[in-house]
Amino acid sequence: MARLLDITPTFDAFAGHAFLENPMVREQQWRDRYEQVHPDVFEAFYARQPSREGLSALVRDLSDVRQLVTSAAPVVKGLIEEVEPAVAGALGLRSTGLPRHVLMVGPMSTNALVGRLEGEVTLFHCLEWFTTTDGERVLVAHEDTHAFHEMALGQPAPEDATWTAFYEGLAIRASREVVPGRPEAEYFWYGHPGFPDWLEWCREQRGSLIQRFQEALDEPETTETWFGGGLVERRWRVGFFVADQLIGRLGLSLPELLAMSIAEGRTAIRDALGQSGP
Repeated sequence: MARLLDITPTFDAFAGHAFLENPMVREQQWRDRYEQVHPDVFEAFYARQPSREGLSALVRDLSDVRQLVTSAAPVVKGLIEEVEPAVAGALGLRSTGLPRHVLMVGPMSTNALVGRLEGEVTLFHCLEWFTTTDGERVLVAHEDTHAFHEMALGQPAPEDATWTAFYEGLAIRASREVVPGRPEAEYFWYGHPGFPDWLEWCREQRGSLIQRFQEALDEPETTETWFGGGLVERRWRVGFFVADQLIGRLGLSLPELLAMSIAEGRTAIRDALGQSGP
């Protein structure tokens, strides 16, 4: 059984109290009636993702977010229970501990992240980003792979571009194996609309993207540009496509990839960049 902490009822209580207030008051009550009820959770969350830039937009649409979260919470709980054993099996983890899970509403900064809560690897699921059950199933598989990966490493994932390509490529590969048969774009966008031509463009630019990524590999801004909020030719998150391509070039199983050290993973990505072909 998954190890799960659900703090969405606290969000619901906050939203039920605050929805008649103006947005400025709502933001203050978010802190007083939601964050401060679970200080350890939010301290751990903000340690990995400190941005609150989306909070103003969230509280403006508070009633809609509340309705979404109410319907999403039981779905995500069920998906965690369904998907986690399959992820562990695909990674070759037959006897292992489980990460913790927190169901929450974040400040619109990320759909999910892996951090440390009370010293334990914890996956924070931000339900304000919920789209569809199928898309969420892929996202849970992807992020749960990250959680198991960090448990295997025994430390948080580094943020350099070489390791991020390895780390994200492995998670994309795992989500494709655990949740097969979904539209290919779903393994990158988890059902979010608005990116109809993204995958087609990436495929058309495959060779040049891999070359450009290789040339930018050691630049300090590369991780943010390719995997974060930056843009490559006005397109977000192009690094995820490149990471998937590079992991595919290695020809290794998920357990073999998971067993690599950080140094070995970085070397593997550099080796894959040196290969030619698809």
